[in-house]
Amino acid sequence: MTDEDDDLSASHRPGDNWLCRDDGREWPCPIFRRRMWVLYPNDPHRLAAFMRHFRDKAAPALPELTAKQVEDRFIGWIKDPPTRRRLRAI
Repeated sequence: MTDEDDDLSASHRPGDNWLCRDDGREWPCPIFRRRMWVLYPNDPHRLAAFMRHFRDKAAPALPELTAKQVEDRFIGWIKDPPTRRRLRAI
């Protein structure tokens, strides 16, 4: 399976410089984050494991960020799950 075939990231995938290909925001963008919460609603540990893959790929490509900034960007948001109301808005 290639990145292009990966249903989990079929939209709002990372592009150049780890910016979202669809909205130009830092990736993972808010839409991708919400979609991940829908896929992993009660399993933040699995979601973190999934996102560590991207963190590890992105870190060398983002030398301007400290290790903590990379961690916060790719994993830190998982500590703040969205409310049910925000999830329904997807």
